[in-house]
Amino acid sequence: MRVVVQNTLTNRQWIGFDGPAGFTIGRDAACEIKLDSRFVSSQHVKIERSEVGWEIELFPGVNPIEVNGTEIAAGQKVQFKNQAQLKIMEFVLTIEDAVEISETGKGDEQLTDLLNVLHANVLRRLDLRLGALSSTSISQVIADQLNKIIDDLLLNDFRREVFESDLTQTIARTALRSRANEWVIRKMTQETLITAEWHGLGENTELEGPLEQAILKVVNKAGIYTGKPIPPNAEELVETSFKTAADGVLSELLETVRTYLIISYIKKTLYDIIFGLGPLEDLLRSPSITEIMVVHPRLIYIERNGRVSRIPQVFPSEEACLSVIERIVSPLGRRIDRSQPLVDARLRDGSRVNAIIEPLALSGPCITIRKFPQYRVGVDDLMRWRSITAPAVALLKACVQFRANILVSGGTGSGKTTLLNVLSGFIPHHERLVTIEDSAELKLQQEHVVSLETKPANAEGAGRYTTRDLVRNALRMRPDRIIVGECRGDEAVDMLQAMNTGHSGSMTTIHANSTADSIARLETMVLMGAEIPLPAVRRQISSAIHLIAQLDRQPSGLRLVSQISEVIGLHPTSGEVETRDIMKLVNLPNNQLALKATGYMPRFLGEMVEKGHLKLESWFEQVKTA
Repeated sequence: MRVVVQNTLTNRQWIGFDGPAGFTIGRDAACEIKLDSRFVSSQHVKIERSEVGWEIELFPGVNPIEVNGTEIAAGQKVQFKNQAQLKIMEFVLTIEDAVEISETGKGDEQLTDLLNVLHANVLRRLDLRLGALSSTSISQVIADQLNKIIDDLLLNDFRREVFESDLTQTIARTALRSRANEWVIRKMTQETLITAEWHGLGENTELEGPLEQAILKVVNKAGIYTGKPIPPNAEELVETSFKTAADGVLSELLETVRTYLIISYIKKTLYDIIFGLGPLEDLLRSPSITEIMVVHPRLIYIERNGRVSRIPQVFPSEEACLSVIERIVSPLGRRIDRSQPLVDARLRDGSRVNAIIEPLALSGPCITIRKFPQYRVGVDDLMRWRSITAPAVALLKACVQFRANILVSGGTGSGKTTLLNVLSGFIPHHERLVTIEDSAELKLQQEHVVSLETKPANAEGAGRYTTRDLVRNALRMRPDRIIVGECRGDEAVDMLQAMNTGHSGSMTTIHANSTADSIARLETMVLMGAEIPLPAVRRQISSAIHLIAQLDRQPSGLRLVSQISEVIGLHPTSGEVETRDIMKLVNLPNNQLALKATGYMPRFLGEMVEKGHLKLESWFEQVKTA
């Protein structure tokens, strides 16, 4: 059994457990999985082998947890088989049975070792000085040289290992799986050809025809046919049916086509490792994958449709993984080494990358990529996905146009940046906007936008510019609104001051599990950044923030707005910041979740109606039908 733990507040992930026996989860150091949270008991959960698979038992007196979306109370037990997802406070634990994930077995490990040796041999022979590298392609001279080197290695030194050993069938199956996945991605993205130049490395047009027919047989057995719409879960259908389809298809291939399949796969793999992003290339092209998580070079997980699962692709070596990280961060002027072992960066398409290496990452280089959508997500998309309702959209749109200061709150991967992008679309185009982010993700539709991005220190430790520095500078840039991609530290002080000093209509996001938590975190961040008494901090927050939109990610993968709350001031007795829910997520009789109006109206509703941002009759009708 393997357990991958993710802290949704810090976005840190690690392998919590990997072994055959049962284990305990808790705050105590004696627990096999230690979760450092005051809401987690010293011994919280016990997981043991049962007759049907595994049994999860909560110890008496502990806080409840969620198992696959269902709440389990203290003292209760629940059984599962092969896979389960636990939510314990801010931690999400993905549990997979070793039997289920053992498909990447001995044959795949041998293939990885072989690719590692081939990679080393190619690098020894390849002379990169013969051609100049660019950001998107290699020169034809290098392409020809690479093609010749790989052909020579495969047909001579490594002929027996590749074509005449027990490993041959594994290579052929892996190659066919890769080409089938590529075919599906090409159809889903409507590309005429996957934009990878390895296709030009010794491509044989005569053999491509029979190979294409073999690929069609594989996808047809998954229920996918040419001339018909590609289902959104096409990649999963191919993966599910591949095991039964592959053997029959491979046995029918001519020897020349089989050899060509193997050679072209190895060329593609080596090309991606040497000049691209290795196994990440195919994952980044997939439209259904939203997150890529490299736990260590030989263990990669993805999130697809809200579900986290392990995939067979791996890096051939730790050095190859480090090389890919360097290839990502170098064009951005950032670095990663043992003296600066973590870095935030972005890819050309805007996808956010976090990389961490030794000595901080104990198991080897760790990469987390939050993929950026290939198209701009709009409000219609959110409503189609059931992430938000029409009444909630009308309210938020009116609040943005009214210039209310909005805080978007939620856990990791709940859709905060996506909602912030959508809300920014409601801002009038004549206003001057300044956006501030660690890694640029926001894609605003307006023309008058100044985008700022933080900068880490250089090798000498100088030249660092933080979010707080940029917020302070933004105040001198005559912005109508300031949009901070995420408040996570002392920049909250300057953000609140900006909201209180004429920059109304500003927006930011924060990591929190509820509206109350978001206020508490904001208080903590302000206290970290300035020596201000807590009552003064609370007065600042109550006057600066008008509205809080809370997002949640459900176990099914659905991301939705769960609360829209108004900040109404300070409690007369406790002095705490008070909020009131305007809309809240409720369970309907058919077990469906829906965002419903609570009956309370925003205090500034009258002003929004008076200025024409919201029709009063429309609002009451929305409350009635919501």
